[in-house]
Amino acid sequence: MALVTMREILQDARKRKYAVGGFNVFNFETLGAVVEVAEELKTPLVVGIPERLFKFVDVDTLSAAMVRSAERASIPIALHLDHGYTYDGIMKAINWGFTSVMFDGSSLPFVDNLNRTKEICKIAHSLGLSVEGELGYIGSCSKMESISDVNMVNSDIAAEFVEKTNVDALAVAIGNNHGSYRGSPKLNFSRLMELNSAIDIPLVMHGGSKLASEDYRNSITAGISKVNIATDMSLAAAEKLKSELTQTPTSNYIHLMSVVKKGVKDSVRNYMLNFGCISKAMAI
Repeated sequence: MALVTMREILQDARKRKYAVGGFNVFNFETLGAVVEVAEELKTPLVVGIPERLFKFVDVDTLSAAMVRSAERASIPIALHLDHGYTYDGIMKAINWGFTSVMFDGSSLPFVDNLNRTKEICKIAHSLGLSVEGELGYIGSCSKMESISDVNMVNSDIAAEFVEKTNVDALAVAIGNNHGSYRGSPKLNFSRLMELNSAIDIPLVMHGGSKLASEDYRNSITAGISKVNIATDMSLAAAEKLKSELTQTPTSNYIHLMSVVKKGVKDSVRNYMLNFGCISKAMAI
């Protein structure tokens, strides 16, 4: 199985009504945690890294480890550039051997987003790679009430975007928000169902950390095929680290790495159990 495109994974998820976790990693411990849990639960997996982390992480080394880990895995794994904003960043991911890239033009005027996504799709598809686009506002609001209906994408716009770009998956704004939620999220499931009916590609939810189990179930039923998780993995690692140092201040770094990895694994496992993806890897 090993390294596959995101299109292969998400098409199966859409067909069989489950969601795949799109987990962003930032070091060897988080990479190992995500892949080990996916193998344990026999789930398909999308492992990503966002372009904004390039300045904080040795991405050349980490990306090589990601490729090696995926090639050795017993489950299907897509390696994904999350939130790519620049041509240079996208080309780096392609050269590393990633099988999927995201161009995030959601902050651009619609026509500019469409044209640039279309250009990226031509390049990636010529190499057999998948592309994810984004429409609508999926920002980092301090208050959930600041997300209004005007921030959400409508089905006509989404259908035009998909038809003209030939994108493989689409991240859509339906009231979701990047980062940690402050207040209760109000996801617009009726809007999501409209989008799912209007376009024939998998839909992606960004800002998937710490939603209620019911929200995940309803989102998947309404058309979501991938849920991105990033913030909560970082928080889980930090909380586990703080807890261990409080209890055992003399812990050495090697021990702390294993503790952090376990905390991330526990978090990842909980998400996968909510996504309905357990044991789905064997049929892809």
